[in-house]
Amino acid sequence: MIPLKKLTRTTILLLPLALALLFLLNHHTKSPTPNILTTRDTFTPSDISPYTHNLTRRQDYTCGPGRPCSNGACCGASGNCGYGSAYCGDGCVSNCDAVAECGKDARPKGKKCPLNTCCSQYGFCGTTERFCEKKHKCQSNCVLDPKPPGGSAKGQTQSKVIGYYESWTHNKKCHQIAPSDLPVTEMTHLNYAFAYIDPKSYELVTMKDEIPESLFQKTVDTKQYNKNLKVWASVGGWDFSDNDTITQPIFSDISSTEAKRKRFANKAVLFLNRYGFDGLDIDWEYPGAPDRGGKPEDTKNFVALMKTLRSTFDASPRQLGISFTIPSSYWYLRWFDMPGMMKYADWTNLMSYDLHGVWDANNPIGSIVQGHTNLTDIKKAASLLWRVGIKPSQIALGFGFYGRSFELSDPACSKPGCPFSGGAKPGPCSATSGILMHYEIQAMIHQLSRPTIDSDGSRVSALKPIHDEDAAVNYLVFDNNQWVSYDDAKTFKQKLDWANGIGMGGSLLWASDTDNSQYSAMSAFIGKRAFHPDLASKALQHSKVTIAQNHIGENGQDCLIMKDCVDHDIVRCPDGHKKIGWDKAGCKSGEKLICCPTHSAPDSCTWRGSGGDCNGQCHAGESTLFKSSWGGGFKAESSTHRCSRGAKVFCCKAGNWETVTHGCHWTKSGAQCKKTEKELARKKEGCSFLWPCWTQYCCPKDTPLDDCTWRGSAPDCADAKCKQDEVAIDNNASGGGHGCSWGRKKTNCCKAIKPPPPRLTCKITSCNIIDNLCDDSLGTLSKRNEAGLELHSFEKRGNPRDFSWILQSGRRITMRSRGYPGPTRYMQLLRQNLQGLARRWFEMRSRDCANPRLRDMAINEEGGPPPQSNTEHPVPLVVLSRFAATANHGRLPRAVPARGQNSIPQGRETRARAIPDSFWQNFWNDAHGLPSGLPRVAPGSDDFRQPAQRLFERLGSTTNPSHFILLQDSVNAVKGKLEIFYSPMEVRIFNRHVRLAAGSEGTETDIMTFMAPLRDVVAVFQYLRDPLVMERMDTTSSGMYDDLRLIEYHTLGSDGLSDHWSEFYQYYFEQVSEFARNWLQGRIYYARRQFEASDNPFRDSVLRDLLELESQIPSMKYPWES
Repeated sequence: MIPLKKLTRTTILLLPLALALLFLLNHHTKSPTPNILTTRDTFTPSDISPYTHNLTRRQDYTCGPGRPCSNGACCGASGNCGYGSAYCGDGCVSNCDAVAECGKDARPKGKKCPLNTCCSQYGFCGTTERFCEKKHKCQSNCVLDPKPPGGSAKGQTQSKVIGYYESWTHNKKCHQIAPSDLPVTEMTHLNYAFAYIDPKSYELVTMKDEIPESLFQKTVDTKQYNKNLKVWASVGGWDFSDNDTITQPIFSDISSTEAKRKRFANKAVLFLNRYGFDGLDIDWEYPGAPDRGGKPEDTKNFVALMKTLRSTFDASPRQLGISFTIPSSYWYLRWFDMPGMMKYADWTNLMSYDLHGVWDANNPIGSIVQGHTNLTDIKKAASLLWRVGIKPSQIALGFGFYGRSFELSDPACSKPGCPFSGGAKPGPCSATSGILMHYEIQAMIHQLSRPTIDSDGSRVSALKPIHDEDAAVNYLVFDNNQWVSYDDAKTFKQKLDWANGIGMGGSLLWASDTDNSQYSAMSAFIGKRAFHPDLASKALQHSKVTIAQNHIGENGQDCLIMKDCVDHDIVRCPDGHKKIGWDKAGCKSGEKLICCPTHSAPDSCTWRGSGGDCNGQCHAGESTLFKSSWGGGFKAESSTHRCSRGAKVFCCKAGNWETVTHGCHWTKSGAQCKKTEKELARKKEGCSFLWPCWTQYCCPKDTPLDDCTWRGSAPDCADAKCKQDEVAIDNNASGGGHGCSWGRKKTNCCKAIKPPPPRLTCKITSCNIIDNLCDDSLGTLSKRNEAGLELHSFEKRGNPRDFSWILQSGRRITMRSRGYPGPTRYMQLLRQNLQGLARRWFEMRSRDCANPRLRDMAINEEGGPPPQSNTEHPVPLVVLSRFAATANHGRLPRAVPARGQNSIPQGRETRARAIPDSFWQNFWNDAHGLPSGLPRVAPGSDDFRQPAQRLFERLGSTTNPSHFILLQDSVNAVKGKLEIFYSPMEVRIFNRHVRLAAGSEGTETDIMTFMAPLRDVVAVFQYLRDPLVMERMDTTSSGMYDDLRLIEYHTLGSDGLSDHWSEFYQYYFEQVSEFARNWLQGRIYYARRQFEASDNPFRDSVLRDLLELESQIPSMKYPWES
C-alpha cells in the first residue's frame, strides 16, 4: 500500500500494458521495426489525446553509430532496432547480444510473456491488437480480451469491506484520528498500516519510534464496537521497500531460505496472538522489480514465504488469515506468481487507485493531468489477472478516500490530458503538494459551493465539479489553475456496479482515516449514512425505555424483553440487569434486548427453531422464556428470517433439571432397567433384523418424575411441546411410535410428582471460616510464603512484599514488589478521574449455595470503598518469581506449591534456552541495570532502571493503578491461593467439616462452612472470564512482553526472556485452572459420598447443590482455553 504523503515516483506506475508497452508500427519494408513503447521511452503531452486518453505515435525506433536503440534492442545494419539475425547478426552496430522479451528470438527460445500476455511478432509482450491478433503474427498467448474465470458470485464486492488505518495519523497536529474514531460498524475488516519488520530480530514493530506499540492494541480493541470485525496487521508499504532504506532488503531476505521464512512466520504468529490481530496482510512493493531493490528470485521466494506463513498459521490454535497487495501496473505485477501465491492466501488486495500523479512527469505517460483512479484502466489491469486464472472472487478492489492534485500549465486547458507544471498547492492539513485528502476536498467544495467576492473585489465563480462518465471519476478546478480528481457516491457506484457484475470478492478503502468527521466518503461508498458507534450509543441512551410484561417461571424469573430497537452490541440493560440475548421481532434496524435481574439471570440461552415452519422446541433440560417469529441471539439455531408459520423459542438452561434427572439414563437398545430403577419411557432406536427397536428411560425409584408421555402428533409433530406442569427429558424423531416429518422431533414430557428440594442459602464466605485469610485489621497477614518454605507475616496489604526463588546454582534471589493502593486510596484515585481505572467492582450477588453469581456493580464514587472489597491484581505479583525461575532453569513449573525441592521448576523443558545465573545475579536486581531515560511504564511511573522493579511496576502499583479492580475479599483470597497452587481449604479440614455437616445433627451453618470455599472457587472463574478482567490481563501481559524485550536489548545474557514469557504466561494459568478444577471435583466427590449415605434432613438439597456446582466445572477456564 502506498502512503498518500508520497510526493514523487522514481519509476513507472503505469496501468495495464496497453499503456506501458504499446507498439508503434514502422513501415520499413526490409527491416521491420518493433513498435513498442518500453519503460525507457519518453514522449510529450501531445502524444496523448485529451479526449481519448490514448497514446499516439511518436517514438523513433532508429539507431546508428553512437546512437543505440532506446529500447535495448540490437541496432541492425539498416539503422533500425530489433531482434534475431536480421538485427543482431552481421552488420549489427550495438547491443548485439540483446535477446527478445519473448518468442523465437528470446532466451530460451519460445519463452512466454509474464502474466500470459501476448507475444508480438517482434518478441515484445503486450495486450493490444498489435500484440495479440494473429493477423499481426502474434507468437503466443494470443488472446485480446480475456474474460474473467467463472465461479464468482455476483454482488459481493461490499460483503468484505477492508478499511486501512494509517498509524501515523494518531498523533498528527491536525485531523488526528485514533482507531476508535473510525466507523468500524460499516467495515468487516480493519487493517493497521503499517507494521514494520526489525531487520535483525524479524519482530513486527511500529513504523517509527514516535508511534507507540500500544496503538496495535488500540486498533484491535475496536472490535468492542463491532463484534464481527476482523482486525489485521498490514506489513510493509511503499516506504518500507523504498530505495536507500535499511528496510528495503528485508522482504527479500526473510523469504530467501526456509529457516528465515519459518523464523518470520513464528514471530508473526506471536505478534498476532499477542495483540489479538486476526490476520496478516503482506504489502511488498515490489518483489523482483529492479528499481525497487528486487531480485529475480523474489518471485518464487514470495510464494514459498506465503506457503510457510499458511502452514504456520494453520498450526496456530487461532484461525489466522493471510492476504497480500498487488499493483495495477504491469511493470510491477509481472513479478508476482499470482496462481502460486493464491494457493495460500485468502484473497489479494488490488491497489486500483493512485494510477496517476505528479510522478508521471518522469514517466512515459508524461506531464498531463489524469484521474488518480480510472474505471477504464482498472478494467484493463484486472484483465491481467484473468490471464493467469485469478477469479474475481479472490480480489478485493481498491477505492481511494483522497484525490491527486496538479497545477495546470494553462488554466484554459483543464480537461484530462492537459499539461501540468507540478503538484497543486499543499492542503491545509495534509501539507503535501500533489494530494488532497477527502476531508480537505469536501471542506473546499462546501466553502466554495457558491460564488464569492475575492479580497481584490473580483468575483470568484462557484466550483463546478466535472463527472467523467467513462473514467468513473470526478475532477474540479479551483483557485484558477489547481486541479484535483476525487470520488463521490456516483463514481463509487459506477465502480461497484462493474465490480459486483463480474463477482469481485471484496473492497479495500485507502484510507479510512482520510474521511471527514461526517464520514461522507464512507457514506458515499456504502450508499447510506455511516455512523460512529459511540454517537449511536449516546443517542440511544436518551430514548424512552418501556418494559414488556413477559414473565415466566422459576428459571429466568422477572426476565423481560425491552420495547425499543437498539444496537445490542452497544446499549446496556438497565442497572441491576444483565443482557442475556436479543429479539429481532418488530425491528427494521437494531434489536430488542432481553434483560434479566443480575441475581437470577440464566447462564446459557439459545433461540431454537429454523426453516420456514420454525417449530421451535427447547431441548431437554431447558425452559422456554419467550416466543418470536424472528428470533435473534446471542446464540441461535438459525438466522433471523421470519417464520412462515410456527415460532422460534428462547430457551435457557433450567436450573433444577440436572437435579430432577439425576441418576436417569437411556439403556442400550434392547436392554432393561435395573431392579433398583423404574422405567419411565421408551423410544424406537437401533432397529434392525438382529436387534430390538426399543430402548428404555430408567430412573432411581425415588425419582420425582412420573407419568412420562411422548408429545407430538405425526406426521408434522407441530404440537411436540410439554405442558406447563411437565419437564422435557428428551427429543426424538420417532419417540414411541411413528416418526415426524420435516426434520422435526417429538418431545418426551414427564410430570414432577414432588417438588424439588428447597434451595440452600449460603450466608458466609471463606473469610468467615479460615483464620486470617481476609483479616487485615492488625496490619499483618499470616500466609505461606510463595516460595513455600515457611510461614511468615506479610506487611499490611498494599505495602511492598518480598518474593524469592532459587537459581540453578542454589543461590536464593529475593526481590521486592511495588506498593499498591488499598480500597480507600483506590477511591481517592477514582475521584481524581484517572484514566483507565475501573468504575465497577465485583461481588457475589447471590446467596444460592449452588451459584454465587459474581457480577460487576457500579461503584459509588462519592462514598467510601465497597464493603469487603480488596484491590486485586488481575495478573498476580507471584507470577514474576515463578516466571524468573522458569526462565533461569529452562523448565516450566508444575501445579504444586513452591516449597522445599518444588521451589525449583520441575515441569518440561522450555523451548527457549535457559537464561544463565550471571544475568540474574548481575542485572536483575541491579539498581542501574537499565539505562536512564527509557519510556515510562505509566505516566506517573518513576524512571525504573532495575529490571525486576520495572516489571513489578508493570503488574500494578500506586503509580500505575490502571490494571487494578476492586473484588470481594473472599474471592480475591481464594484466587490468590489457587494462583500458587494452594488448596482454598486444606483437605483434612474440609473433610472434617463435611463429616460434621452430613451427620444427623448437622445444621445449615455446618453445611455453609464446607460449601463456602466451593462457591468461592466457582466465583473466581466467573470473575476471570469477565471481559473487563480479561482485557486487563491481556494488557498487562503485553506490557510485560514489551518490558522484557527492552531488558533483552539493554542487558547482557538476557536473550530469550520475551520468548520465555510467551511460552510461560498461558501455560502457567492453564495449570492454575486445571488445579482449581481438580480440587473442586475432588471435594464435591467426597461430599457427595458422605451425603448419599446420610439421613441429614438437608440431604437432598445438598446433593442438588453439589450437582449444580459440579456442572460449572467445565467452564472454569481462562477465556483463551475455551
